[in-house]
Amino acid sequence: MCGLAGQFRLDGSAADGAAVREAAARLSHRGPDESGFWEGGPAALGFRRLSILDLENGSQPMHSAQGDLHIVFNGEIYNHPELREELESQGARYRTRSDTETLLHLYEREGAGAFARLEGMFALALYDEKEGALWLARDGIGVKPLYYHFDGKTLSFASELRALASLLPETALDPAGMLDYLCYGIVHAPRTALQGALKLRPGYALRVDARGAAAQRFWALPSGARTEEAEHRAPPSFDEAVGEVERLLDRSVRSQLLSDVPVGAFLSGGVDSSLVTALMTRAAGKVSTFSIGFSGARSGLDESAHSRAVARHLGTDHHELILPADVLAGTRELVDCLDEPIADSAILPTFLLARFARRTVKVVLSGEGADEIFAGYNRYKAAYLSERVQSLPSWSRGLAAAAARRMGKGRVYEGIPYAGAAQWAVQNAHCGLPEAEGVCRPDFWRGASRLDPMDWLEDFKTPHSLASALAFDLRTVLCDALLMKVDKATMAASLEARVPFLDRRLVEYALRLPASFQVRRLKGKYLLRTVAAKYLPRSVAFRKKHGFIVPWEEWVRSPGNSTLDELFSDASFERWGVFDGPRLRQMLLDLRRGGRSTDPGIVYRVAVLGLWLESLKRGARKG
Repeated sequence: MCGLAGQFRLDGSAADGAAVREAAARLSHRGPDESGFWEGGPAALGFRRLSILDLENGSQPMHSAQGDLHIVFNGEIYNHPELREELESQGARYRTRSDTETLLHLYEREGAGAFARLEGMFALALYDEKEGALWLARDGIGVKPLYYHFDGKTLSFASELRALASLLPETALDPAGMLDYLCYGIVHAPRTALQGALKLRPGYALRVDARGAAAQRFWALPSGARTEEAEHRAPPSFDEAVGEVERLLDRSVRSQLLSDVPVGAFLSGGVDSSLVTALMTRAAGKVSTFSIGFSGARSGLDESAHSRAVARHLGTDHHELILPADVLAGTRELVDCLDEPIADSAILPTFLLARFARRTVKVVLSGEGADEIFAGYNRYKAAYLSERVQSLPSWSRGLAAAAARRMGKGRVYEGIPYAGAAQWAVQNAHCGLPEAEGVCRPDFWRGASRLDPMDWLEDFKTPHSLASALAFDLRTVLCDALLMKVDKATMAASLEARVPFLDRRLVEYALRLPASFQVRRLKGKYLLRTVAAKYLPRSVAFRKKHGFIVPWEEWVRSPGNSTLDELFSDASFERWGVFDGPRLRQMLLDLRRGGRSTDPGIVYRVAVLGLWLESLKRGARKG
């Protein structure tokens, strides 16, 4: 895992090598083992390496044998051994064991078609001197981030927003990005929180040459609809689907064990991480596992007993980090891993766990993505029930929907039947437009050309099935929130995190499964739990989902919270010309007096935003 930065000028003038070196230096935490730099005329590439594969010869930037291709690459290509065998049979001569070299050879033979053949997580920049073009590409799921700025004359890019900020002509906040964040706690791609800075969408490649920039999609999430080819085949039985999911996940886990450094696993004790760990032990023997617990925590907060039990069952070398229940009191530690504003309270414990694991291993496997491809959240029950309702005769749909609503309470039943992507997004929003706008100065919104916090929906078709709802969340909540949380938290600790559930073949297969396989008797993730029961006790495989709960609301309401006091009274907060300081301080006072008119969520998101601004001002650790 690594960090990259670079610049390309369309008019042929020399790139700003010094600025690229500065940007790469801000990525030292992503790659503490080695730095690299190359410049040639209009292009400059900087790199920081966390050595995982081919420790001696995998240095970057890497160049083709002819010297006309130059690449910097962040990630892992899991089908690298198969691709290498194929390329060598076609005459390719390798100088290293690195998957980076495979990218060069594959591009030499297939051009941009190479990106669609990659299985893994990646963000890369490739400069083709012969074509006079620079390519940016990002994996289809969006496991690895890639940010860029293009003004029609110069393309600048980096693995992190803080690094890209050093390459921007000016650093200013984007009103639409701010509104997006305040409503959802994240900023949806391609937008970012900074004006002029964009995040490359997953599954896209961006080509920039003298004619300008053009993006092309090389992979898209399946819609859930059966393909024309599949229509001629009978759908699998439940048992066949269980066997295929088991095969694909086992294949994914085995491929992601490829490493020249120690590999471990994050183990929460839930079904997802426990199943990954079980398959790891079957493939590699004894595995180092890492979990987190909370001392003095209220009932339900601490899951360490569950992870401990799974570790004993699987015979892992288990390591446990116990944090104080008031872990958020150390919120300023977030500054190190807040590369972009992400209001997920679990990012701090994830960072602390990553730092703890890094003492023992350099790579961990994690269970992210299972909920989004196997329907693990309660809200998917609404999509499932809606799909069932839509299959009924039109005259009976209203009665069925009303009956479903009477079956339970809360958000699960609010969307039966749901209208589409917009409603799905609204149900997942943390607050509405008036609340978000109310914490900022009115003049901040003036002149903004586009202030629709939902304009990122434009690329999504109306969800009408469980599969399309899963795909929607894969592209939004998972990609822009959960995966970015894991990337920022682990890379701040110089730890590589891999996500076996997000193997491309497994995702494609899971999203085409019948809804009745995913949700059964209103229990989500039923098929995956059935697979897990082959390797784990049923008490683990079918345990109710818990989630990573951190008491952020208690932290916000605490009168002794010095971090909030400092942030909300800090002149630097107002230096950006965004926030209504008196309004924020009044909201904080209201919360601490027990008032219920203030949403504690918006206060927490503003606090995280303030820490991010501090992080942006500071840049990142240099080395």
